Amino acid sequence: MPGPSADEGDKGLPPPSQSHFAKFEHFTPNDAASFDDEFDRLASSQQWVPGSQEYTRQRTVAMREELELHYFSQSQQLDNINEEEELSEEEKALQGYQALCHEVGIDPSDSVAECKRILKNTLVNIVDLIDARRTGKRVEVWDSFEEFRAYTLQDKKRINLEEAKKPPGYLASLLQRLSEP
Repeated sequence: MPGPSADEGDKGLPPPSQSHFAKFEHFTPNDAASFDDEFDRLASSQQWVPGSQEYTRQRTVAMREELELHYFSQSQQLDNINEEEELSEEEKALQGYQALCHEVGIDPSDSVAECKRILKNTLVNIVDLIDARRTGKRVEVWDSFEEFRAYTLQDKKRINLEEAKKPPGYLASLLQRLSEP
């Protein structure tokens, strides 16, 4: 598998081998593909039936791991620290949440709790956040809850809440309650 291009290095993208999709035998990831396209290919190769519990669980695991990789991994913060320094979990979380704030066009806070609060009040699809790093696609921030809800509740976009809430909780911190307001 070829290494990252110069353009990918400039974006601070993690090495492709760290992607969730690289963990599966007999599956060749396409790091330039959108999350949905890549997951659909993976699901087909693993014979996960769209809409099944296993499909939904595996999709949620992939979302959690891709979100962590693209926003919260040590490789994303290497420009900001010396090579000998290791970020604490709190520093890693803060820098990740600050990166998410930047991604949606919001001035980040100096605290994890405040960044989470700001992000909870921002209508943004989690897959769009992942694709911002995978494909360079601009993240759409929604003004209308109803339009956001309709977009997010499309078929095959469901997630497994139990899986989403597993530590370190990055995915859970971005979830929106999509029942009627």
